[in-house]
Amino acid sequence: MGSVRKFLHQSKLPDREPHHSRLFIDLAENIHIHHREYRTVFSLDEYFEYADILATSTEDVRNFLEQNPDYAEQEFPTTIMIAGGKERQLKFLENSPSPNKSTYFANELAIELQDVYVTDEIHIHYRDFRIGLDRERFRAIAAGFAEAVEQLNEFESSESYEREYHPDRIIDNFNNKAEAGNVDTKIMGIKEIDLTNIKSVFFENKTWTRDQESINALKQTHKKSGKFTPIIVSTEKDGTHLIVDGHHRYTAAKEIGLTKIDAIIVDLTFEKTKKIRQAESLLKQFDLETNYKYSLSSFMKSYLGYRLNRYYSSAFKKKMFKQGYIWRSLIFLKRLIFGKRAIFKSFNEAHNDHK
Repeated sequence: MGSVRKFLHQSKLPDREPHHSRLFIDLAENIHIHHREYRTVFSLDEYFEYADILATSTEDVRNFLEQNPDYAEQEFPTTIMIAGGKERQLKFLENSPSPNKSTYFANELAIELQDVYVTDEIHIHYRDFRIGLDRERFRAIAAGFAEAVEQLNEFESSESYEREYHPDRIIDNFNNKAEAGNVDTKIMGIKEIDLTNIKSVFFENKTWTRDQESINALKQTHKKSGKFTPIIVSTEKDGTHLIVDGHHRYTAAKEIGLTKIDAIIVDLTFEKTKKIRQAESLLKQFDLETNYKYSLSSFMKSYLGYRLNRYYSSAFKKKMFKQGYIWRSLIFLKRLIFGKRAIFKSFNEAHNDHK
């Protein structure tokens, strides 16, 4: 709900119509996500960016809940975590014509009464977002907006209300890659580490079989996407890391000239990762034989990173007291300040009435 200065309108709506109780995605002249009476329109590029962000963020939320079983809905007054980390919170969308424009209906507002043979509905189009309503519900919403405009005009005629600085509005710098490097998202157990801190038993004893074709393919993939699938490394007693899985990715990164690579760091020595290496080898062999139909080796990496990520451990308990106390204090001050204003206003109005 945020911090409410004034309710401009409040009322109860009729229940949703039964057909507005679905969630589905259709491919028409563009991609549509229908959720209840709402529809959002995407280009293909915008949709896949949306879907990828949603998938990654969902994994992050599940990770948080796994590590904080005491969390309960509606018991915390403000944000505990940002799914996708600071990067997701601060970064503009990339697959649209520009960050503040969508491919379809970027700056349009329209209200339509549909032909009855199509559907007995009124459609409110706001940019690439549409609300479908029958006439009864539309009239209820329209009346609410009409009252809200009157209340807003009255409020602005007697109250000072200037737009203030808010850090969420100042995010330009993060979209500069030089600035973005300072933000550590710590997502799903993946950490960027220096190539100089990585070694290999198989490099040293010269038992690794180099496949230059695979290395070239990995370099092409990196050229398109800007990243590699994280390698898996051990943690040795001297603090160095030995490659458990990812020799070709490590070699491709060196040939490209990278100094760092994404890695899943297991808290085991290389000697104790024997069964992981065996399992990874068998899953890769299975993926090759089935033309990666099931991608089980990729799933193993993802799940391993998920289980090892302790970034959110006890985050709920730590922040529940700290932020909850601050939030309650701010609400108290707000009520005190605006309560006094209301008292003085009522007093002045009463005093003027007696003049």
